[in-house]
Amino acid sequence: MDLEKGMLVQHASLGIGKVVAVERDAVHVYFAGGDGRVAAKLKLPTALPFLSPAAGANAWLAALPAFRLDPDTGRYEVADGRITHTEALERYRAASSEAAGTEAGAEPAKVKRDRAWKWRRAHEAWEQELGGGEGERLLAAGDVGALVARAVKVEHHVRPLLPAAERPAFAAALSDPASAGEVFGALFALLAAPKPEQAAFERLAAAVAALPAPATLESRWQVLTLLPFVARPDVHMLLEPRTTCAAALRLGIELAYTPEPSWATYAALLGASDRLLAQLAPLGARDHVDVETFFHANVKAPPRAPRTPQPRRTPRLPTAAA
Repeated sequence: MDLEKGMLVQHASLGIGKVVAVERDAVHVYFAGGDGRVAAKLKLPTALPFLSPAAGANAWLAALPAFRLDPDTGRYEVADGRITHTEALERYRAASSEAAGTEAGAEPAKVKRDRAWKWRRAHEAWEQELGGGEGERLLAAGDVGALVARAVKVEHHVRPLLPAAERPAFAAALSDPASAGEVFGALFALLAAPKPEQAAFERLAAAVAALPAPATLESRWQVLTLLPFVARPDVHMLLEPRTTCAAALRLGIELAYTPEPSWATYAALLGASDRLLAQLAPLGARDHVDVETFFHANVKAPPRAPRTPQPRRTPRLPTAAA
């Protein structure tokens, strides 16, 4: 078998992994089930009988962050600022009461008002205020004021979860009734589809762009994706530029992000979210609310690994003359 950098391989005992580097007498492989930030170094040709091409794809390995060679050890390790599969899951378990409740031998989870709990409360508020066709009825009646008031009431549940500088953006954006009516019309059309569609998304994006506020392009992403996410967390996802992009960078996810909202970026986010949801399902993840929690848990860069200090040489004292 010819080994190439980037290919997925199956090891007889270590499982599926990704080739990080190939040398004349060794291959460096990072295994999905591995622990730590260093790729395994397998001797060649000794390892060849144990390796075969992987039968399928792997979401974690596909988004594997960059590796760098440590000249002191001759091993490849995850570059500073990136997060490994194991580290990402540990952070998610610490941040999610639902994930923590799936641990073997764990006590029944108590209600914890964490991020996921607040997002689900907002979803319940949406169902009560605007679900079941109520939003469409208000729009048909021309009662945009009631629509805005109810939408702001829903958003209030998750306002503390948003960056402080961006919290006023949502209510300010809906301050003009005529523009807000266009937004709600496009929003309900987007939510009516079984899954996100480009034409409906771009219609909503155009309506949000026509609002008198927010002033920044980044704020448009929040206004554009917040209500779809709250209403349909099974298929839609929040894109809050600072949090989402920082987490994507740590996790090695390519979002093709542009400050001005675009379908290409949103489609990339949805694809990544669906793959992550499948990987998080064994930990109790149900929908994109759990993926949002996962992103938020992995925003910060990991601490840099301390380097082993080299022993200091003791200066040689001159010998006394005989």
